[in-house]
Amino acid sequence: MHRIVKFFELFHRFIVSLAKVLLVAMALIISVNVFMRYALNSGLRWSEEIALVLVVWFTFISMAMGVKNHLHIHMNLLPSNLPPAIDKLLLKLENLLMLGCGGVFLVYGSILTKFTMQSILPGTGLPAGIMYIVMPIASIPIIYDSIRELVTGREDPHA
Repeated sequence: MHRIVKFFELFHRFIVSLAKVLLVAMALIISVNVFMRYALNSGLRWSEEIALVLVVWFTFISMAMGVKNHLHIHMNLLPSNLPPAIDKLLLKLENLLMLGCGGVFLVYGSILTKFTMQSILPGTGLPAGIMYIVMPIASIPIIYDSIRELVTGREDPHA
């Protein structure tokens, strides 16, 4: 069990670093293309396509980071002074929903990736599945963190 925890800690550190690299790459590619298009009157034909792939990757990686670090938007529809038992129940429900979303991303992301690997992105010639392969990859930490929280719980349900 300790190896699994250690693996996911390393994996989370890796995806945080990857998210930083993707964000910088997006900014650079878009900035260079804008400069070339307006100053030099010629752009990079592949830049929008690569930027789109990077945005999709950044989105799903950030989603996985958000599940682990509780960074998603929360709405308090119920009074905050509910009994602790109901708070725990709602937290379990939240984690079950996250687990379900992770499962959907894993199953249907895998199907979408397999289906789109046959298509080619026109600007780069890369398989279109490159854009979607991040869905099943990002679903793995989402599923792990949801299960971990279901089993171990969270200290502060409002964290």
